[in-house]
Amino acid sequence: MAVVACLFFFNIYKLELNYERIIPEDNAPPITQQQRGRGSSSRHPDWKLWNDMSPLEQEEALERAFGRAKPYGTMLGNVGTGHEIRKLSSVYHNQCADGKKPTLFGTGGEHMVCGPQPTNGECHYLSFGIRDDPSFDNEFAKAWNCRGFAGDPSVDHPSHLNPLVTFHNIGLTMLRPTYRDRKIDPKDDWILASLPQVRELVGWDYLDLIKMDCEGCEVSMARDILAEDPSFLDKVGQISIETHATRTWVNSTEELYYYALMFPLLEDAGFKLIWTSVFGCGKYEHDGCMPEMSEKMNMTCGNRRRSAANYVPIGWSCHDWLWARI
Repeated sequence: MAVVACLFFFNIYKLELNYERIIPEDNAPPITQQQRGRGSSSRHPDWKLWNDMSPLEQEEALERAFGRAKPYGTMLGNVGTGHEIRKLSSVYHNQCADGKKPTLFGTGGEHMVCGPQPTNGECHYLSFGIRDDPSFDNEFAKAWNCRGFAGDPSVDHPSHLNPLVTFHNIGLTMLRPTYRDRKIDPKDDWILASLPQVRELVGWDYLDLIKMDCEGCEVSMARDILAEDPSFLDKVGQISIETHATRTWVNSTEELYYYALMFPLLEDAGFKLIWTSVFGCGKYEHDGCMPEMSEKMNMTCGNRRRSAANYVPIGWSCHDWLWARI
C-alpha cells in the first residue's frame, strides 16, 4: 500500500512540476505547451495544427472543419425568442445503446449520461468543472459504482468527494488563459493538463465517461488530441461537453478552427450525438459571438434583454452535448 501511495504522489508531483510537458509516444521528444501552439507537428493523419499551416492551408482547413460542424449546429434547433427558447432548448437525437433516453445526474451542475452501465465491474471517469456543486459526481459515482477523478483549479474541496471520487486542483488546458487573466489573487497559479496527460496520470486505459464543464477547455481539446494522442477518443465510452460560443472563449480564427474540429474528431471516433441543450452564458452573453458561429456552423448564438432591472440577458449561446457509442 505504501509503494502504491508513493507512486501516485510521485505522479502528482511530476505533473505539478512539468504540467506543460506532453507525454511523448515511443521515443519522440516531449512537446511543450508553448511548442504545441507554435509550429509543433500534428500526429493526426488528416488534420493539422493551426500553426503548422500556411494561411492558404488554414483557410481551407477552417472551411473543411466548418462543413463537418454545421450539421450538428443545425441539430441544436433554430432558437427564437420568448417561450420558443425553452421549447427548443432540449432535444433528443438518438437513443442510447440500451435503447433508452439518457439519465440526468446532478442538481445544479447536472449532466446527461447514457446507459447501460458497465457490467464487468470496471468503471472509470474524468470530471472537470466542479465549482461548488459536486452533485453530479456524488450521484453518478454512486449509481454506477464508478471510480472518478474530479478536477477544478478554481475551487477547494476535500480530497475525496465521496469514497469513489477523488478531487484535485487541476484543470484542463485552454488556448488562452481566460480566467487566469482575471484572477483576483495574484498568488493563484492554476495547474492545467490535457486529457491525454490526465489519463496517463491515473493509469486508466479506458474511460467510460468524460464530463467537461470547464469554460474554455473544450476549445483546446481538439488541439491536444492532434498534438498528443490522435487515438485518445477511441478508448472513451461517452463524453458530455458544455461548449461556449461567445467571444469570451472563441474570438479568433484559430479558436474557431479548434472549436469546429471537435465535431469531426468525435464523429470519426464513432460517437453519435444523443442529446443537446441550448441555454444562456449568463453575463458573458454581452460579449456576443463571432459571425462564423451562426453563418458557418449554424450554432445558436445571441441573446435578448431580460428586463431593465436585470442586467444579465436571456441568451442561447451555450450548449450541452452528449456523445455516446450506440
